[in-house]
Amino acid sequence: MTSHKMKKIAFKVVLYLAALLLLLYLVLPFLWMIISSISLERELISTARWLPEEPQYARFINIFREEAFFREAFINSIIVTSFSTAITLFVGILAAYAAARFNFKGKQGLLIGVLLTQMLPGATIIIPIYLFMGRLGMRDTRIGLLIVYVGFILPVVIWILKNYFITIPVEIEEAAIIDGANTAQILIKIMIPLVVPAIFATGLFSLITVWNEFFFALILTSIHSRTVPVAATQFSTMGGVDYSMMATAGVIGAIVPITIAFIFRDLIIEGLTAGWSK
Repeated sequence: MTSHKMKKIAFKVVLYLAALLLLLYLVLPFLWMIISSISLERELISTARWLPEEPQYARFINIFREEAFFREAFINSIIVTSFSTAITLFVGILAAYAAARFNFKGKQGLLIGVLLTQMLPGATIIIPIYLFMGRLGMRDTRIGLLIVYVGFILPVVIWILKNYFITIPVEIEEAAIIDGANTAQILIKIMIPLVVPAIFATGLFSLITVWNEFFFALILTSIHSRTVPVAATQFSTMGGVDYSMMATAGVIGAIVPITIAFIFRDLIIEGLTAGWSK
């Protein structure tokens, strides 16, 4: 065996080991959270077990039945996630199409400004947002949280969809114009059907991002509009930490995005990468 082949084999071995370590790093914490969610409290405190002696599967039902604040938080997450995704897609499609097809003064600067908003860490602007929402009376409201989420996700959606619209030949629209179609008809009947994969992917991206968001929800909500990630921390109080219920809440909160990402993984990858290599 030549030295070149040995180097090639060694490289593959190292690559596979690195991939395995990365997989374990990502999967093991979630696996331990699942085990903790079905374990007795004494098992978690006394000794660490991979397989609990008495699995507590009923805890996933009891958390909704007995913990009213978590049930309300779950409903809040569904409402905020659904509406923010719908609004983001509606505005994002219109803005992305305009950016891809129309030329207007300040277009490039506007697009760069939209992109720059994603470079600001949330911690640097949370105080102005908190004060602004307080003056509007939208602190601890679903609408206030929804507005913040739309503002942060919309730039990403615009850029992804813009790059997808650019890949569509202009001749298709020119032919539609010759046939008498106006801008709205071209967008609704021609362009949107052609970018369905990208719309689907950005919609899933928005849904998963909003569902998992913790920082802004923690700062801007308290009782009435807290979401699942924030509600999961409520099992930690001055009297102690209920590790089992906290893990159960974490598993329930993680199941939704993980399931969606797993089922639609091909569409997400296709939609998010389309246009960037063109």
